[in-house]
Amino acid sequence: MITVPTPVLRTLSWAMLVAAGSLSIAALADIAPVRPLLASALACGTATIVLRHAIRARDLRMIETALDAMAEGRLPARFERPQGGQAFRVSRALGRAQRDVSTTISRLTVERDELQAILEALGNGLIALDREQRIRSANRIAEQLLGLTGDYRGRLLQQVTRQPDLSRFVSEALAANGHLSAEIRLEGIENLVMQAASEPLPGGDGRIDGLLVVLDDITRLKRLESMRTDFAANVSHELRTPITNIKGYVETLQQIGYDDPPQIGHFIEIIHRNTRRLSMLVEDLLSLASLEQVDARTGLEFEDLELSPVLAAVQGELGDAARAKQVELSVSCSPGIHAFANGTLIHQAVTNLVSNAIKYSPTGSCVEVTGRLAGEVVEIEVVDNGPGIPAKHLPRIFERFYRVDKARSRELGGTGLGLALVKHIALAHGGAVDAQSVVGKGSRFTIRLPLADTGKSLLLGDS
Repeated sequence: MITVPTPVLRTLSWAMLVAAGSLSIAALADIAPVRPLLASALACGTATIVLRHAIRARDLRMIETALDAMAEGRLPARFERPQGGQAFRVSRALGRAQRDVSTTISRLTVERDELQAILEALGNGLIALDREQRIRSANRIAEQLLGLTGDYRGRLLQQVTRQPDLSRFVSEALAANGHLSAEIRLEGIENLVMQAASEPLPGGDGRIDGLLVVLDDITRLKRLESMRTDFAANVSHELRTPITNIKGYVETLQQIGYDDPPQIGHFIEIIHRNTRRLSMLVEDLLSLASLEQVDARTGLEFEDLELSPVLAAVQGELGDAARAKQVELSVSCSPGIHAFANGTLIHQAVTNLVSNAIKYSPTGSCVEVTGRLAGEVVEIEVVDNGPGIPAKHLPRIFERFYRVDKARSRELGGTGLGLALVKHIALAHGGAVDAQSVVGKGSRFTIRLPLADTGKSLLLGDS
């Protein structure tokens, strides 16, 4: 299509109108030859005016189309610009506005992506709410903690998650002008403890427009605090019992004198038993403290250890205890199975497991110890036919001083640290330990250690 400049159209239209006026005067003077020219001139002038207004309307439609594109976010919106006049200047300004808006949107997009990356890397749950407690946005951590799925934005917090503590906290925070900090619990498969904090989101009129809630998972910290408190209480109790016994019998000896040798011998035996228990407790505490050190591996001597002789030594050491209780102790291990390990610690770990199995096994039962290869690891398995361990206790049995049956454990002479030592010995070797049990049928404990070559590269690489 040929585009005619607006000034040319303006001049042409005025010329046609002047010509039409002159011819009109001539027509009024009844000049016959002029009448056909008059009709032609009027037709041309009218067509020029119509064309001019048509072009103006087209320019306005192009500008309107460009503005609609900008409103819909389609940038840059390309359009055919007018060739001159006011419409051209408007379209040129519109083009500059398009470029500025496009640049601004690009910059804001980059900043938004950077902010989103920072919020995701924080490790805390963040959730933004309006004054009616509708969710504006949430980061990935908050979605996981609260189980937010689907299109939850714009919905009430109470509609998308059933967390009474969180709902109560949000209501109290809004009533307190946004500033609040409290410890709350999130209910679920595993109850989580959260340190919740809130900050107000200001609105345009200076009022609080919403709330930003930060959720910090302190479940592990609370568990560690509880374990530390329990440990201090348990150590005090475990130490106090033998010390109290020793002190009591020594004072009794001082009071009754030395005229009754059989009674004195009985008291001395009790004192000796409590002293031995106290010594075992202190030794276990020192061993556990040593294994829990960050650099525990660097202080240990590892070697290419064949497993079969270690298990045979444990059988020889505990064979008398098994026979005394009429429990069969069976050991099975193929020769040639090697692990990169500390022989003394592995012997101690297996001894603890086998000793426990013998203590808790009924008369006439069997304790089976098996060493074998299982893929890329060496497994040492201890199976008994004892009373078993309830499922609720299994996750905690490797904690220090944790006992399933406290009274019976003390009666059998345990310190409550044996399984904790087994766990940390396995971890010091780059391995692991787990337990499986069925009440009334027995328990199965399995230590897993890396093979000799794998363990050597793992442990020496870490050091």
